[in-house]
Amino acid sequence: MQRFVRVGVLALLCASAVAWEIRPMAAQGSPCVAATIDGGVQGLDHGSACAFLGLPFAAPPVGALRWKAPRAAAPWAPALLQATTAPPVCAQLNSATGLPSGSEDCLKLNVWTPSPLPASAPVIVWLHPGSFAAASANFAPQNGEALAALTGAIVVAPNYRLGALGFFGHPALATEGTVAGNYGFLDQRAALVWVRDHIGAFGGDPGNVTIAGQSAGSRSVGLHLLSPGSQGLFQRAIMQSGFLSFRLRDQADAQLQGEQFAAALGCMNNDPAVLLACLRLKTASQVLLANPPNLFEQVLETGRTQWTPIVDGVDIPAQPRDLYELGAFSHVPVLLGANRDEGWTFVNRSFPGSLTLDQYTASVNSEFGPDAAAILGRYPADDFASPKDAFAAVVGDGEYVCQARAMARLIERTSTPVFLYLFTHEVDPVSPDRVAHGLEVPFVFGNNFAPPLFPPYVLGPADLELSHAMAGYWTRFARTGNPNSDDPDVVHWPPFKRPNGRGRGVDKYLALDLPIQEGLRLEEPACDFWEGYFLRSMTGDVPAATP
Repeated sequence: MQRFVRVGVLALLCASAVAWEIRPMAAQGSPCVAATIDGGVQGLDHGSACAFLGLPFAAPPVGALRWKAPRAAAPWAPALLQATTAPPVCAQLNSATGLPSGSEDCLKLNVWTPSPLPASAPVIVWLHPGSFAAASANFAPQNGEALAALTGAIVVAPNYRLGALGFFGHPALATEGTVAGNYGFLDQRAALVWVRDHIGAFGGDPGNVTIAGQSAGSRSVGLHLLSPGSQGLFQRAIMQSGFLSFRLRDQADAQLQGEQFAAALGCMNNDPAVLLACLRLKTASQVLLANPPNLFEQVLETGRTQWTPIVDGVDIPAQPRDLYELGAFSHVPVLLGANRDEGWTFVNRSFPGSLTLDQYTASVNSEFGPDAAAILGRYPADDFASPKDAFAAVVGDGEYVCQARAMARLIERTSTPVFLYLFTHEVDPVSPDRVAHGLEVPFVFGNNFAPPLFPPYVLGPADLELSHAMAGYWTRFARTGNPNSDDPDVVHWPPFKRPNGRGRGVDKYLALDLPIQEGLRLEEPACDFWEGYFLRSMTGDVPAATP
């Protein structure tokens, strides 16, 4: 029986291996020059926008710094940094070939600004998707240039360590005085610290920062909301199609995985220092290709073990859902939502052809164990066009749409402003009849669709109308914490209010399609069904029913 696909690894972008170079300081006629505390920076002048590419925000995490918290980058003054070449992707497996690509020397970020440089512009720090194993700050759908030129906001996109290099936990690492396993997450925080300290030189307001992301990037945003060390580094949050109402890996999971991974690399000494030295002598390719036997499920796209953030008791103090239920998170305004047909993306990767009724039943039983009968009863195949559509609805509702509502309810009950959306716009040349996972990202940024995630497609007039509307909502929210406008032609986005025990409540959201409309009680019967479940991720590395 083919196992249901674990996290759909987003495609990789192989950028130039040259991240930046330093040249002598010289007079510049371009408006795309910034004077930071580390030295001057020359970016690319694209007329209405500037692109500053490959800015180092932390020291290269190589050699003895592999699997350690990020360190500050060295300044380059009095030289002028030529930030004109995209940084290398962080070391990862290429989704097309299964072979290693990228570099460990990757802790760099891209900044897109309006031109000329603004004064005190709102800043959006975009954390890229990719299942914590793939993609980069260069990920084409999230290129921030068009959004910066259109709205006047600044977009920052950092790399962060991925896979085993970013989320490897092992008991030996704790002997070095730090909690092990969340190095990629700490890289994201280091980028936020860089924004606080440097973004003013690019015309940004360090006191008006929005963290945003999609899929794994959205889950990262949810983690920063509850992580004590990230508090105060941002003022708003945007979460697109990735939520933390399921169980994350804990230390026991991480240490089991880490010990088997180290054994697969031939590093098994009882002396922690010797074992870590052995691991750090391995090449990045050896680390990426190590494949310990009998360890959870394997990612179907790459055949390699997955690595995700860990509940370590410090940076991620407890299971995120428990913390959100306690109200133990940063109470900043939040904008969040999902796409209508997210589940189709993952089911179609596992079953690119048809899915029989027996396969559907077996897959649900494999994924949900003792809860399978209830889920099959709520999603009988006869209610859908096919068993494959039924399975896609299970995953889409249970992992995305209804978890968006669940997260909105948990945030709203702390009296924190929250705005909920459902993206329903179809782009048939890209994803026929399906509003797939990731389809909304080019609309937020105003970019055309391109491989490897989607076939090439140029946004048409109707698409651009919706894109401009979404850019307006997103950046007004980043500027003020409220996506609305005094313009009577802009459809009002009502803040989310959950039922309060004195009636049905409102549960309002915004349906993002043409025309944009206010929605009420998002998928209420399905989402009421999923309300009581606390599972592992349906698109994670083990079945959802795993304790």
